[in-house]
Amino acid sequence: MHVALLANTAWLDEELAMFRHLVVGLLDGQARVVQVVPAGLGKDESVLFGDRLEWSDSDWAGRRRRRLAALAGELGQMGVNLIHALDGRVWSGGFDLAQHLGCAAVYRCNSSFDVTLAGRFAKRIDLLRMAFDVATEPLAQAVEQVVSSQAIIERIPNGVYLSDRPTAFAGFGRNQMDDGALCAVISGNAHYDVDYESLFEALPPILADYPQLQLFMDGIGSQHQLWQAARRFGLLGNMSFVPRRLGHRELLLRADVLIHPQALGRVRSLTLQAMAAGMTVVARADPWVDYLIDGQTAWLINASRPELWAQRLRKLLDDVHAARQLGLEARQWIGQHYPAVRQVNQTHMLYRRVTGESIKFVQEGAS
Repeated sequence: MHVALLANTAWLDEELAMFRHLVVGLLDGQARVVQVVPAGLGKDESVLFGDRLEWSDSDWAGRRRRRLAALAGELGQMGVNLIHALDGRVWSGGFDLAQHLGCAAVYRCNSSFDVTLAGRFAKRIDLLRMAFDVATEPLAQAVEQVVSSQAIIERIPNGVYLSDRPTAFAGFGRNQMDDGALCAVISGNAHYDVDYESLFEALPPILADYPQLQLFMDGIGSQHQLWQAARRFGLLGNMSFVPRRLGHRELLLRADVLIHPQALGRVRSLTLQAMAAGMTVVARADPWVDYLIDGQTAWLINASRPELWAQRLRKLLDDVHAARQLGLEARQWIGQHYPAVRQVNQTHMLYRRVTGESIKFVQEGAS
């Protein structure tokens, strides 16, 4: 089996850690892998083993598609017999490559936006030589409703590794936060909207009572609107803006709390990694995400209302021990339900299913 993993810049910004462990796991399972990654991705940010093929990413869908399709000759010479498009934005390019190479294809569904796309794709392709690799149960159910019953749909959750030991709240006493500064990451899509505004409106009275709270803004693209809003609400003294860079989010996992002000309708490994590190997650409830379970893996906000954010954040700050316990419980839950090795094994089995490659069993007595 020789698989080409198609990745784009925006997806890698979210899922670089998952990409790495998927590549390493597949190589360890004796698959040959070509990492098809955007030009400019540092050598240290991809996996050094296996083949690597660069392409020029673009914000224009048509240009992305043509540039990926142009790789057919090189991938054919490498002997690739399976295309795995890891994000909806590279599905069209993956489709063209599979057509040119006459090979099977797998399409990763990470977002509610991919559901409609899945319905369109299922009408054009050979359902016996393709599959949908879907990240959550709600997404899988939605895809099942828009594609033929003959389609192969496999729910394969993002896998993560547990940290050696949880580091969140390491500088605090059991029931008080006056041992140090609590660090919270606010992560969304950086487009200032009613969700961000509700959170920002709730913060000034909280910061007046807890001036040691430090906020780190994580976003995609320009954060100028967020900076302007933070200045308007008087938050800049407690807020830092983290510039976007591939791999930068791993640094954010050293914080104590992760706040998601928006329900983005897509899977984010940052959230899973935060849970694996023992961080407390406070988030808008999202019907497309099945790993946000109120009171078990996160504390959820059901509406964009400042009073709800204020109530939840004050509870966290007033009882750091309860917040720490929630993070530890989430870490345990993630370890049971989202191990990296399970994602790799399920992906490998799906590859065998769509390519028709038989499973090799070790003979008795063989080493």
